[in-house]
Amino acid sequence: MHRIVAGIATLKHHRDTLAKNPERYRPIQCPHCGLGHPWQHGHYTRKADRTTSGPENPVPIPRYFCSGCGHTCSRLPACIAPRRWYGWALQQFILLLLWTGLSLYAVNGLPALLDTPPPCRSTCRRWGRWLQARGADFAFHLRSAFPDAGRVPGWPDFWVSILRQMSLSAIMTWLDHHAVSVP
Repeated sequence: MHRIVAGIATLKHHRDTLAKNPERYRPIQCPHCGLGHPWQHGHYTRKADRTTSGPENPVPIPRYFCSGCGHTCSRLPACIAPRRWYGWALQQFILLLLWTGLSLYAVNGLPALLDTPPPCRSTCRRWGRWLQARGADFAFHLRSAFPDAGRVPGWPDFWVSILRQMSLSAIMTWLDHHAVSVP
């Protein structure tokens, strides 16, 4: 099952889609047993926008219940990273800064460029290590689907190249839709 709903780039778009077209979030089948069309089972709220002026918080995340196996599942918009406090856009920005040679201390000193408090150095380090650890698996799938991405060898050069073509949010959504586990 796809945990990430593609094409929803902002929290405002997420709220509008929930209000006007909530069926877009409904999974086709239960991810646990495969029974078709789980029914909506309320929602949970999640603080997804870490900006200092986060008027969209908290956001509702729809949940679905499968009557066949009794499990629930939820679907996230593409703008919210699963199991992460910060969104994909900020993670992409920080990773690109680190790959261009800025230190963790320098990145942490950039709150003027962000409208959110910057993540701490250990969080930035963890993002880099996570992507480096999963990078070979991600790169394999991305190179098989996007042949031009395979022309760039090396660890950070590949990611810088592919992030010029697609956002980190779009990449992780694509990987999720092709049965690759993202965070």
